[in-house]
Amino acid sequence: MTQDKTFLKLNLGCGAKKLPGFVNIDSVKEFDPDLLHDVSQPLPYGDGVVDEIVADGLLEHFDKYVRFLVFYEWARVLKIGGTVNVSVPNMKKLLFRYFKFGFEKFVDTVFGETMLGSETYIGHFGNHKWAYSKGSLETFMRFFGIEPVKVETNCLVLRVIGRKTRHITKDQIDQIKIYSSANDCGVGKAHTSVGEARQKIKIFNGCHEQPS
Repeated sequence: MTQDKTFLKLNLGCGAKKLPGFVNIDSVKEFDPDLLHDVSQPLPYGDGVVDEIVADGLLEHFDKYVRFLVFYEWARVLKIGGTVNVSVPNMKKLLFRYFKFGFEKFVDTVFGETMLGSETYIGHFGNHKWAYSKGSLETFMRFFGIEPVKVETNCLVLRVIGRKTRHITKDQIDQIKIYSSANDCGVGKAHTSVGEARQKIKIFNGCHEQPS
């Protein structure tokens, strides 16, 4: 591993795309990452110690609730002035695939692939669980004190580079209300706080731990 001794830079969910000068982190051991770690869990770094984070094609693999817990960790470890480089599928452009190519290809493009490069099975880590537009991704990042400074679109990929301008505490994040149209139109509350979701996720994970 070649790492810049001055700056701490993390490449989260690196897969086979290792970046020089970065700590390349992934939970799939077949990729031989610098750090074998499940990025859905707290990052093993202190507050405000990381200069740069790259998350290429990662955020969309966390659902509407878990993504708040995951991104909080990214923002937590970033220094003020540090940058986060996030790329996700451009859902607005993907919708045109439905009209152009039909249902099967659309579903397979958005939800289907768990075999990376036709070589490595990555299981549930390969499934997309949420979608973003330019506006929704920018709004999401701002919850965490990350101000978008650059937006790029390349074919079906949306990339937003943001800079951390202030530190947001876990308690502040836990107050955010997440809307559920399914509950609003059916049974349940229209809004659930991140804190409530955090507790329910903890209960779920505790009840579904894999035996060692």
